[in-house]
Amino acid sequence: MQFFLYLIVGGLSFIVEISTFLALRRIAMSVIPASVASFIVATVANYLLSILLAFERGRFRRHVELARFLIVVFVGLALNTAVVWALAYPLAVQATVAKIGAVPIVLIWNYLGRRVFVFDERVPPPVQSRLDHISLFGGLRAPRRPARARAPRL
Repeated sequence: MQFFLYLIVGGLSFIVEISTFLALRRIAMSVIPASVASFIVATVANYLLSILLAFERGRFRRHVELARFLIVVFVGLALNTAVVWALAYPLAVQATVAKIGAVPIVLIWNYLGRRVFVFDERVPPPVQSRLDHISLFGGLRAPRRPARARAPRL
């Protein structure tokens, strides 16, 4: 279920990213700077949406969480930039198509990086409680994972 929620987060972040990219390209910013800038704008949206919809915060102290998040972001940015560059320059793919081509790779990295290295593996309680009330397949309730004891915050 969490991956499905992250797909929603990623989809909304993609809209932010591609809109920003197109706007920057429209004002004649070159491909790589526009790609990096749009990635940064989308990352802010992604973080906010992630903690609202997909991941529970609190696994680490805030400064540790932020440092871990930024490491995941920088790896994602490197992946994004490498794919966009490889598609747009050596392969001469149109810039917007190159930007879109980077999405699946970076989406998978972002989800796994946030899930494994940054956030708690649980869905935020307000979202989980709504999911618990959604009936699936004619009356079956969505399974709820039992709460686990929290590890000490680092």
